[in-house]
Amino acid sequence: MLVTPWQDTVSSERIGWRQRAANLDGEFAFSVDYQLCHRCRLGWGEQPYTLPECERCGLASAGLAALRIEHPNMTWHTLGGHLAESKAFWAAVGADVPGGYQQRRLCPHITAG
Repeated sequence: MLVTPWQDTVSSERIGWRQRAANLDGEFAFSVDYQLCHRCRLGWGEQPYTLPECERCGLASAGLAALRIEHPNMTWHTLGGHLAESKAFWAAVGADVPGGYQQRRLCPHITAG
């Protein structure tokens, strides 16, 4: 039984990254890979996924907000290279967020994985 609505695990897609997920009946209703550099106060979010039946229910916004609350005083970015249809998503979730989930390369302290 989870004690929080979020599950935080090692990313299966990127070496050295973490994955934040919300589960619904044993399936990821939402997930996003993320990486942090506390030295540079930078965070990156990549490859968000929401089950189609859960889209536009606020799970992605809530999951990303929970990460920002847990890691205050960070600016948040993506690595970029997003599909055209995801640009509106990143703009919406990045409104009023330091860094705005704008594209930024990783700092020299971490690797792409």
